[in-house]
This record gives sequence, structure tokens and C-alpha cells, in this order.
Amino acid sequence: MGLRDVRKELESLEKQAIIHHLLEVYKRFPKVKEYFDFFVNPDEQALLEEYKRRVHEGFYPARGKRLKLYRSRKAVNDFKKLAISPEAVGALLLYFTQVAVMCGRERHVKTEAFYTRIETSFRAALEYLEKNNLLLPFSMDVEDLIGRCEPFPWNCHVHMETIRSDFY
Repeated sequence: MGLRDVRKELESLEKQAIIHHLLEVYKRFPKVKEYFDFFVNPDEQALLEEYKRRVHEGFYPARGKRLKLYRSRKAVNDFKKLAISPEAVGALLLYFTQVAVMCGRERHVKTEAFYTRIETSFRAALEYLEKNNLLLPFSMDVEDLIGRCEPFPWNCHVHMETIRSDFY
């Protein structure tokens, strides 16, 4: 069923029937509930803080010691789908990289794949910031992030400098 068919069906229903269907969808699907909650009360800062908490939880899970990076990446992707302001999305993308760097420093991660992921997420964040003309407002955060990468193995610091020089 396409969007045209759904629209045609919704137009044929009475207002009370549409409200009933929307309430059912709201109750059943957490993503729809989250969307409508934000639609009714668009507190972008509170939503950003909630997603920052989710990103942090992927690197520092409450239960167990293993990293759950898929949860952090999922939080970032879900946040993007809510069509929030580009500044908030850019802030979350950089936050993901900042938490990854902090985790790497504290846990002394030695795998090359982890540092490659940091570099990839950093490049993705800068590409997003460039696309939305936000490089300048986030320049101090970028400099701070690169400074924290200095003691990392696998030449991560050098690679991060190279990535930054591609954008600044």
C-alpha cells in the first residue's frame, strides 16, 4: 500500500476514527510515541540530552563490561530521523566521537578497528557539519577532540589531524 492509498483511506474516515487509529499507533509503537511526544512538546535540548545519555550508555553500559556500540550508533541514527535542527544533530555526532575518545583513553583499547571507527565517525561528523555550514561554530570542539587523541596508538592522532585539515 502506497502513500496515495493511505491518504485516500484516511480521507474517507471520520475524524473520530482517525483519532482512534492514531491513538492505537501511539500506544503500540515506541518510535511513534517518541515522535508525537516531540511533536506536542518540542524540547530539543531535553531530547538531545536523552540521546547523549543513550550514546554514552553504549560505551559505558550499566550492565556488563562489553562495549555496545551498536546502541550508540542506533541512537545517533534515530535522532537524525526525528528531523531535529542541524546544530543538534551535529552536536550529537561530535559527542559520539568525544565519548569514543574518552572510552579509548580510559579503557586503553588496543584494537585498530576501534580507532578506525573513531576516525570514521569524526569524518562523518565533519562532513555533516560542512554540509550544513556549521564548521565554524564547532571548531573549538573539534580542536579539543583532536588534542585528546594524542596518546592513542595506530597513528590515530595523525589521522584525525589529516581529517581535520580536509575541512578547516
